[in-house]
Amino acid sequence: MAALAGQGFGGVSGFAVVDLETTGLYPSNDRVVEVAVVHLDESARVTGRFCTLVDPQRDVGPTRIHGVRAADIAGAPVFADVAAGVWDLLSGRVLVAHNASFDVRFLDAEFARCGVRLPPPPVMCTMALAQHYLVGAPARSLDACCAAAGIALGLHHSALDDAVAAAGLLAWFWSVHQVLPESWAAALAAAAGTVWAPEPARGGFRYPVTRVDQVLRRAAECPPLVDLVGRLPRGRGAGLDSYLGVLDRVLEDRFVSDSELDTVAGLAAELGLTRETAEHAHREYLRQVCDAAWRDGEVTGAERADLLEVARLVGVPAGEALALLDEAAGRVASEPQSGSCGLVAGDRVVLTGDMCLPRSQIEAMAVAAGLRVTGSVSSKTALVVTADPYSQSGKAKQARELGTRMVTDQVFLHMLDEMQPVTA
Repeated sequence: MAALAGQGFGGVSGFAVVDLETTGLYPSNDRVVEVAVVHLDESARVTGRFCTLVDPQRDVGPTRIHGVRAADIAGAPVFADVAAGVWDLLSGRVLVAHNASFDVRFLDAEFARCGVRLPPPPVMCTMALAQHYLVGAPARSLDACCAAAGIALGLHHSALDDAVAAAGLLAWFWSVHQVLPESWAAALAAAAGTVWAPEPARGGFRYPVTRVDQVLRRAAECPPLVDLVGRLPRGRGAGLDSYLGVLDRVLEDRFVSDSELDTVAGLAAELGLTRETAEHAHREYLRQVCDAAWRDGEVTGAERADLLEVARLVGVPAGEALALLDEAAGRVASEPQSGSCGLVAGDRVVLTGDMCLPRSQIEAMAVAAGLRVTGSVSSKTALVVTADPYSQSGKAKQARELGTRMVTDQVFLHMLDEMQPVTA
């Protein structure tokens, strides 16, 4: 596998410590979003590591747990592309994982989609082994086991950090003996004799896509609206309500599509918009987001993160955005609500994705406001609420095909604040 060159992989004897991040708990329906493999030799010393994000070709699932957003898997390979490489990394080795049955079932399901099945290699579970090596530990979770063994755990629920931590646990267990236990030696011998055939087809995989890669990519990108403003002529101008109105609709899903950018660029040309006018309008829009965040009297962590994302999209420095948020605290209390959210009682809304609040709670709030929450998108749907503007869920895809209005969960909560509760 060319992508692994120079990362220390070599030979086929030892342990392959695996960790997967997934869209959910059920291999029959859910998919892998990140896979990591750490190689250990027969003395439990690390000899190589590999990790890549994987495009699940559906919604990424509980971002609040694994931290992977739909934007992170943009450009990542699908599992079919990495299947042959992962197969090679596991071949001839003892498969090790924390709560190994979970990872084994998902690996088998993913390989099955590629036309092969995971051979029954010897499997060692660090969670099960902890019962013998960490007697008296208060819990068997990976973080609890690492704490009991004095092993550093990086970003929990990052596949690579968790795989490295599980590898550290295995090495700690090995150190208790100082020599290879007989059961471990038997497992290594059985792994060497396991036939890994037939193998999955070789995909077009070239190199892994990691979380760090995606952070650096986004940091290097110039948001499309910022690029547009940079190309406008200089000059003085007043704030423009028509531009703000379009900006409000374009940014309510926190994503600027090519067609939306064309709309904004066309309006800018029609209005003779100058750079200074556009920058003023962007700050005014950001002030409105700050006002909305303070309208219920408090600003949550999710609202603060949403504000910073809007600031990035419109090119306002984070420090200035937070200063605008502080200014809004005293201003909002004395201002009446506009009541112009664009929704009326009886409108049909659809929710998709893992949101900042439990889905049932948001549904209850929507029903209290007089909205009808449905499970599918149709031409009658007034609004689709998505936790992630890059979501690849079936509902989000259908909304894009129908041109249905989409907003983020944070925007939707602000819209509900503007609606009057409906009494039975």
